[in-house]
Amino acid sequence: MQRHSGFTLLELIISLALISLMTLLLFGALRFAGKAWDASESRQERDTGISMVWQYLSDRFSEARSLNSHVESEGKNVFFFRGKGKAVEFVSPMPAHLGSGGLYIVRLQRAQAGDKQQLILRRWLYHPEVLAGAEGLPQWRPLSSNEIYRPGREKPELRAWYSESVLVDEIEELKFSYYGVLNKGDESADWDSSWEDRPYLPLLVRMRIRDSRGDWPEMTFELPSQ
Repeated sequence: MQRHSGFTLLELIISLALISLMTLLLFGALRFAGKAWDASESRQERDTGISMVWQYLSDRFSEARSLNSHVESEGKNVFFFRGKGKAVEFVSPMPAHLGSGGLYIVRLQRAQAGDKQQLILRRWLYHPEVLAGAEGLPQWRPLSSNEIYRPGREKPELRAWYSESVLVDEIEELKFSYYGVLNKGDESADWDSSWEDRPYLPLLVRMRIRDSRGDWPEMTFELPSQ
């Protein structure tokens, strides 16, 4: 009697089930690899952004100037460093590609853009006409509160006098603190949540940021010794 070789129905079902399982595992592995790749790229992009912000601000703080100027709106001389919990202002040279070069009043503060908060950097040219509030120039007043700034529309023809840019697009928390002596000449220094009415620069400025993905590494910036 001749026997017929081949697959039985049961063997065929088992083979198809194994193939389906292997296919499912393969696509699952590919999907996991794709998500891991996307997550890695996202982390790398965030880390790069953090590093760029640190380097840019480190350069600005390291060149901060210890300056006094008469401000007509205040009716007195103003020392150009003022620090609060959620904003800080000082004078520093800016790269020429971000303006006309030279010294600028630099202000870091929160900004409300729609339903999100940003860390924004504002720049006014350190110039007698700006300090005097000359007509036709962007208005500047000394930093006076922790108010959230609402960005306006820049005028391209006045970019040499004033401009602003977003450093961090979405933040949940922003906090500055300042390290220095209470009175110039003191031997001991300490951290403080504000730096006002002191006619000298702090030694260090610390910035803490939290965005939707968590806390940034704490950033500490060194200022020029006086």
